[in-house]
Amino acid sequence: MSRLAVRRLLVPYLMGQVRDGLRNAALLDGRPWQVITSPESTATGIPDKNEQLRSMGRIYALLAQQVSKIAAAGDLPLSIAGDCVSSMGMLAGLQQAGREPQRILWLDAHGDFHTWATTQTQYLGGMPLAMLVGRLDRRKAQRDSIAAMRAAVGARPYPEERIVLSDARDLDPGEKEALRASAIVRCTFDAVLAHLSPQETLYVHFDTDVLDESERMPALKYHVPEGPRLEQMAALFERLRDYRVVAVSVSSWHAEHDADSKAARACLDLLDVLLPELPVTNS
Repeated sequence: MSRLAVRRLLVPYLMGQVRDGLRNAALLDGRPWQVITSPESTATGIPDKNEQLRSMGRIYALLAQQVSKIAAAGDLPLSIAGDCVSSMGMLAGLQQAGREPQRILWLDAHGDFHTWATTQTQYLGGMPLAMLVGRLDRRKAQRDSIAAMRAAVGARPYPEERIVLSDARDLDPGEKEALRASAIVRCTFDAVLAHLSPQETLYVHFDTDVLDESERMPALKYHVPEGPRLEQMAALFERLRDYRVVAVSVSSWHAEHDADSKAARACLDLLDVLLPELPVTNS
């Protein structure tokens, strides 16, 4: 991997709702982190899904602005946020800087490929990959609020065939069929590198719940058994050092349940494996 300066961005929100506990990751790390906040998004609870989307649009538009500046300067943006929808801001920023990645590696225990047509829970956190590739909001008598959010952030739909999804071992009915019919490349964890090329630019999105670490990282969200352990993820990240990684985003743990900081420390350690010996100060 070419040597790029890492610029660290912290987004203390979950589905547009404030989660200040995430700030602890920056304190633990001890290196400079830029905290992304919106003065209009101050609520810790937003029951209305459309208002959540509007809040995320504001927050991730600000994230996109910073990512664009970082990428345009030839540096590598790294973000930690409370949800996977933050990837919209990361991708938008890369696109705005003219540095859209040739490949996205999406590491997640879930498919994140629900739309309103398939979801049974209406949880927006189950939709980000579908949002990223431009799947529509199909609720009856509703405007396409997902497209509106994407427009607010400034992101263009990303080609499905350029996404590698691993390992998505926990899929819901409807979501499973939608993924199978899509052009997204889905593979097991041990087959990831077979679908990547060191010559391609790569954006790595890492949802920490891909890990099977309920004992060592009890604050992880949505534990799903039979996934990779910390050591396996570290081994993959070490191999990815030789790839042209241009951006990294992390969907975090339950910060409010991480009183011992085990999840935060483990995640920061993994990021140091993926991004070793790089400049660590923000200019």
